[in-house]
Amino acid sequence: MQRRDLEASFALFAHGWRQAAASRATTFGRVALLVLILLIFWAMWSATPLGELGAGGPTAAQVLWYLAATETIAMSVGYPYRLVEAEIRSGEITTHFLRPLHYVGATFATWFGETTHRFLPIAGAAAVTGVVVTRTLPFDATTGVAIVVGLWIACAMLLLSQLCIGLVATWVSSAAPAFWVWQKLLFVLGGLMIPLTIYPEWLASLAFATPFPAMMFLPASLVFDGSWSQVATVFASQACWIVLLVVVVTLLYRRMDVHVSVNGA
Repeated sequence: MQRRDLEASFALFAHGWRQAAASRATTFGRVALLVLILLIFWAMWSATPLGELGAGGPTAAQVLWYLAATETIAMSVGYPYRLVEAEIRSGEITTHFLRPLHYVGATFATWFGETTHRFLPIAGAAAVTGVVVTRTLPFDATTGVAIVVGLWIACAMLLLSQLCIGLVATWVSSAAPAFWVWQKLLFVLGGLMIPLTIYPEWLASLAFATPFPAMMFLPASLVFDGSWSQVATVFASQACWIVLLVVVVTLLYRRMDVHVSVNGA
């Protein structure tokens, strides 16, 4: 990447940050919803006989912290794929072909700026809620930093996925069905509500053959095990899947470019 492109990416990141800052009500609403979800599930997990899972099973407090981590990812990202879909359907995307910065990079940088601005207060609210309701803090400062970084990278992975989904609108009337399928797979195979360690072995094995655990379970699992080996495993998995996602979104964009050039928007 040239220096000019890098500077443009930082500028677009800052632009996205400012856009999110101008929508404080949206961020507050997501924070409020997150806290409500955690309180509801805390009441549920507190009444659930988790001890029946065995001596190695998670406690209610651990599951609550895990849920706080996964919900932080989900709440921070939202549904930006709709913007790509709208640009494709309106033909506005053709205007990006003339701009020096690649459409994928420009869009991702803007989205990542918005998401990062929302991520910080949402993660803070999740941490405060976890401490208040469970009266525990299952990690030290070093592990806490690793968790935050892992969750932040997971947000980037979700954004890349939604870029792919948005580009699918080139060939279908609506990308919404593709998003719904992806979202449900993310929630189930990513382990949104409960850790994959509680899943049946066959389902957990299936999940780990997909990128979804790296988007939710793995970074959130650091609340159970914050050892350096586990941190390295999480980041290595995320790095590998990010490379694959970048390849997929690049190929989709090239196919979209050719399709629009030949058939029009």
